Amino acid sequence: MIWYIVTDSEENYKRSTSFFNHKLVLERLSGDCCLILHYKQVNKELFLEHHPWSICHSGGSAMYDTYDVLQTEEYCSCISDWDVPQIGFCGGHQIISTQFGSKIGPMRKLKDDEPDLNQWYCPGQFKEWGIYPVHIIKHDPIFDGLGEMIKVQEYHTWEVKELGSQLILLASSENCIVQAFVHLKKPIYGTQFHPEQSSDNYPDGFKVLENFFKIARNYKKPLN
Repeated sequence: MIWYIVTDSEENYKRSTSFFNHKLVLERLSGDCCLILHYKQVNKELFLEHHPWSICHSGGSAMYDTYDVLQTEEYCSCISDWDVPQIGFCGGHQIISTQFGSKIGPMRKLKDDEPDLNQWYCPGQFKEWGIYPVHIIKHDPIFDGLGEMIKVQEYHTWEVKELGSQLILLASSENCIVQAFVHLKKPIYGTQFHPEQSSDNYPDGFKVLENFFKIARNYKKPLN
């Protein structure tokens, strides 16, 4: 079993069908069943009962100052304390990064001559919204079989501003320096882009997920 933890607000979790669609993608690429959980449902007892061999953390559209995901102790401890391979997408990537000392925030305000790519979401803020090139700057098994540049889905206005010292930068884009990272010692990854929303026309994200699940399946916990 794998887990897919929804990091969005409880309201968005209840009304959005997209998380179920992501579940189907994760099941296809992992070859295993996937349980969707809201971050408020996460606890150590359930983890010990299910023994998921990997955990994926979703993105979300709610602003962090409108709900308590960054202050929910039990959920945050699953990132920093549990010995299991994990990956975060977009907002999940940002949340994971904060647990290892990173700083996050909005990208920047739009310049006067710049179009707003989504006027209904954070109007006036610069966004990466659509298909973008991302450059691999450090080799890692999560990018096996891919070139130095990948094309992936981006839907965000926040980013990791400063990467914590325990995290290694793996990929960047023109307007967003931290597009992917990995922990120094643990199989914990983050992608600012959305591999779970890839398509047949732009399949690079699918390969990233296939590689992550391969890493997770081969992970052997260190001996105490």
